Amino acid sequence: MHIRLAAAVLAIPLLLSGCLIPEKFVSKVQFANDGSYVFQYDGSVVNVFAAEQLRKAGKLSDKDEAALRSDIEKIKKTPDVRTVAYKGNGRYGLTMESRRKSGESLKALDMLTVKTGKDGVVTVAGANLTPRDQKGLAQLAIKIDGVLEVTLPKNAEVIAHNATTTPGLLGPAYGWKIGDLQQRPSITFRLKR
Repeated sequence: MHIRLAAAVLAIPLLLSGCLIPEKFVSKVQFANDGSYVFQYDGSVVNVFAAEQLRKAGKLSDKDEAALRSDIEKIKKTPDVRTVAYKGNGRYGLTMESRRKSGESLKALDMLTVKTGKDGVVTVAGANLTPRDQKGLAQLAIKIDGVLEVTLPKNAEVIAHNATTTPGLLGPAYGWKIGDLQQRPSITFRLKR
């Protein structure tokens, strides 16, 4: 990351360890009967360092844009990244696909986790951002516009969820329309054997 960009955001109070934040996206998690699953992400992500520079200066320098373009090679080396393209103004088009066995955890873009407890309960959840984190990201004027869909097999027993749509005539998935940082999608379930 370019030193000037990195220095620009040292004061931003973000819990997130990564520097890419989902912006406009469709994300899916599809579980099989055996508990294995596939995570997919298709959309745009924003570099928080660039977002801070844009907030302060209104534009990125040619040098900063070049540094962000060169980061494509680093991003491509990230496990599960399928494609990445720099779109300008600190934004990338990104597709990801992760395949996990039953019980394997997933942490995607520091914004979504899949975990299985010792009791066999699986939790799919969005990041739990503190008010301080939410304020820091809101100051960057990143507009989140996303959809998360979680498809469960027939042998799943749902324990709790806060989905805005559930399986039915319109589709087989639990769904969330994510439009702000305060939303935290969550579903917990157990697979019957």
